[in-house]
Amino acid sequence: MTTADNLFTLREKMAAHNVDALILPTSDFHDTEYVCEYFGARKHFSGFTGSAGVLVVLKDKAGLWTDGRYFIQAGREIEGSGIDLMKMGQPGVPTIEAYLQENLADGATLAFDGRCVSMEAFEGYRDSLNDKNVTIVTDLDLAGEAWPDRPALPASRTFHYPEKYNGESVASKLARVREAMKEAGAKHHITTKVDEIAWLFNLRANDIPNFPVALAYAIVNEEDGVLYIDESRLDEESAKLLAESGIKTAPYNQIYDDIEALEGPVMMEKDYVNSRIGRAIKDAIWMTNPIQLMKACKNAVEVENAREAHKRDAVAVIRFWKWLDEQLEADNEVTEISAAEKLHEFRGQMPDFLEDSFETISAYHANASMPHYHPDRENPVRIEKKGMHLVDSGGKYMQGKTDITRTFVTGEMTEEERIAFTRVLQGHIDLAKAVFMEGARGMNLDILCRQYLWQDGRDYNHGTGHGVGALSNVHEGPNGFRWKVVPERKDSCVLEPGMITSDEPGLYVEGKYGIRHENMIVVVPAFETEFGNFLRHDVLTLVPFDVRGLDLNLMHQDQIDWLNDYHQQVYDEIAPRLSEDEAAWLYERTRPVHQD
Repeated sequence: MTTADNLFTLREKMAAHNVDALILPTSDFHDTEYVCEYFGARKHFSGFTGSAGVLVVLKDKAGLWTDGRYFIQAGREIEGSGIDLMKMGQPGVPTIEAYLQENLADGATLAFDGRCVSMEAFEGYRDSLNDKNVTIVTDLDLAGEAWPDRPALPASRTFHYPEKYNGESVASKLARVREAMKEAGAKHHITTKVDEIAWLFNLRANDIPNFPVALAYAIVNEEDGVLYIDESRLDEESAKLLAESGIKTAPYNQIYDDIEALEGPVMMEKDYVNSRIGRAIKDAIWMTNPIQLMKACKNAVEVENAREAHKRDAVAVIRFWKWLDEQLEADNEVTEISAAEKLHEFRGQMPDFLEDSFETISAYHANASMPHYHPDRENPVRIEKKGMHLVDSGGKYMQGKTDITRTFVTGEMTEEERIAFTRVLQGHIDLAKAVFMEGARGMNLDILCRQYLWQDGRDYNHGTGHGVGALSNVHEGPNGFRWKVVPERKDSCVLEPGMITSDEPGLYVEGKYGIRHENMIVVVPAFETEFGNFLRHDVLTLVPFDVRGLDLNLMHQDQIDWLNDYHQQVYDEIAPRLSEDEAAWLYERTRPVHQD
């Protein structure tokens, strides 16, 4: 069926329930960024396949809201569907609240599944429509009614994530959470975020592609707690540790009954609990969820494991790059699809590899102008010996997750492309080598990446960096780099030691090219002076940049020095893990460069 057919069926269900407007977010009951197929309603009814967006369906019109990563892709995918593209944050583009305010009549009915909308978002919709006497219905699953062949909920078996990888016991983590509850005056803490539950109970599963978590809820009480998950799914080790920690199990959906009986203050965060739960709590303490910061500040064991994961990943990516160069030199056909598959093959040869961190972005030439482009398997694009090939990918290992982007030069470049390639790397380097005072936020440092592009009147329409979890989500708050606050991203916290963040500036010119250079960096102490404590970043990613794309005469000498030092580090740490032939190839890719 076409998108138009799916929308027609959905509107029939809306009419049957007297619903005037329906909101379908990209979310599940846990506000997860990447979701399993069961929660793919926004994709099913809009045709847009990106990872971020909200579909609003009215009786006679519809709008899709998404961010700058997806403007080009979304425009193409919803073309002809009757859905209007709403480019979030752009001049003249209304918010969802403003759109509803303008298009809903007094006394209209707005519906959404309250389990898929956070308490914060619910209050925003409610407050913006107060003067129109709009009824908000949150207990309907209209998408499910209009989607007869909807996939089933996942139920993968869990596995215990050992302390040799995570560095802290379940008992210790529960004690820290309970200390935060005590400080807040709370008797209970509800968390519905699956990444938090994975971290808190050292529990992993495979319910969501590329995201090793189980769909579950949890309530932590002063002395015990409940994990809401089908008990048959638990592995023996996890079941044993939960019992030893006083954590009972209950069926997944039982939380909606149990919360009605909770007595005493409940600690929650409005952005991190769904509105069906948030509205049912009688005595809520709304505050920042302490688990987010706890899990973002990696301990020494997690950081050391992350370093090892990136070394293993570097071997795979370097072997892939060598293979790509050799295939192109021999005039063998390589497509965006075959390149991604070969990279996956090399990662699969690494010890403790589990799966890719996310679906690989393999984008040649103009396709790379879409930051989150994914190749069309039905019409694979051949990589030619000209221009650039952008590959954004990552590997999930027991030691941790990686996320790396390299823009490979595949042949002759234009002067515009070479200047852009250099400007983006200059910004990347300046952020990587920054020293900053304790208390700084990502917003204080973002200008280091954008300055060279801004000087040329150019920019990129996404954040410069995101936090990365330890065998968890590839996009993790609350740390990040961006030049302005985007409230829903919640990634503007103070930077603290142990936080792992991506450094990934880019430049995208529609119809021509796209460039991104990305490493993972971790906050570490630098030094202390009479002015205070200073921090810096260590680089975790150990793969060379393609210097064939650079105009070295545009770069400052300290940037060239950093690049040469980084490449020397890459060779010293990775060459011993390679064959003699591979090490010789890496030597050529890491030789020092100099200005003319």
